[in-house]
Amino acid sequence: MDTRDLWIEKGYEHFGLYGPDSLSIKLIAQELDIARTSFNYYFSNKEEFCDELIEKHYDLVNQYCDAGELHCKKYLPDLHKLILAFPIGLKFQKQLFNHRDNTKFNKVYIKCNEMGDQQFVLRLFIDYYKLPLSVEEAALLHGSLTDAWYSRLDINDLTLEKLISSTEELMQAILALMANSSSPNSFSKVSIPTFHDLT
Repeated sequence: MDTRDLWIEKGYEHFGLYGPDSLSIKLIAQELDIARTSFNYYFSNKEEFCDELIEKHYDLVNQYCDAGELHCKKYLPDLHKLILAFPIGLKFQKQLFNHRDNTKFNKVYIKCNEMGDQQFVLRLFIDYYKLPLSVEEAALLHGSLTDAWYSRLDINDLTLEKLISSTEELMQAILALMANSSSPNSFSKVSIPTFHDLT
């Protein structure tokens, strides 16, 4: 791995652990045991560096999607087992969620979720919960679930049991809200809860 790749690899890890605002070029250089000044040889500034980290994240999300398509047969527990196979990517995605007030980070967060949904997640989600929804409606519902799930995610407690429990609790709350605001035996688009309904 060349020096530029080392910067990106360690920077990606630090973004996930500390977030963009606390991304320290000095600390990364210390951990890599390389000169701080080498950063300027490869990157114009921290913003360009973050753009490279985002490109790495997209690459990892593509790997995640390909693995999901091959190996995930059920929404639970298969999806969360796969998520835990990408712990640094999960932490990076959590930081994007935490910093959605930044337009760029919000767009990346949404796009990465959509990549998984479109490739394999929505199909598993609809099947697992036997949802009488169109793909468009299921996407809205899963978006609400995903946002609420990330709002609860503790990157220091990444156990399979914890992730599944959070999903199940949120989904039961969602289904109860939908049932209470719909006609019997049917769900409607207007009854799909938003993230704010769940927080």
